Amino acid sequence: MTKLQAMHKFADTVAGRHVIFTRATDWALSVEDSRPRLWVPFDLMKNDEGDKQFRDDFTQRCPMGRGFANVTISILHELGHHFNREEYINTSEKEYDEATGYDHFKLPCEIVATDWAIEWLQDAEHRKIAKQFEKEFFGY
Repeated sequence: MTKLQAMHKFADTVAGRHVIFTRATDWALSVEDSRPRLWVPFDLMKNDEGDKQFRDDFTQRCPMGRGFANVTISILHELGHHFNREEYINTSEKEYDEATGYDHFKLPCEIVATDWAIEWLQDAEHRKIAKQFEKEFFGY
């Protein structure tokens, strides 16, 4: 199984439906589509400053997140946007564009997406699914 195939399988399982993947420079989720459309980075192992800040924010809010790979918590967070689309739609584009660094993760639409991911991880069966995904993704 390729990394991308493992990601598709995991995202479909989490969302409970088919997730459309689009390659991009960074993680994102289109809230314009009724079906989840996840944008994944061309470099699946990318770990730039924004990725480090995201992980730091996530693990401060959910220490259990330290036990999961960036790719796992990123997929969960992005799917959280799908399940909380209204929050993003109601965010001012100007406010969103101007929020950089850690301020980005303080936006209500980002908070609810991470909250959704954290809540998903609270279930022991879900954590098993996430760990199985990581085994398939990393090939161990």
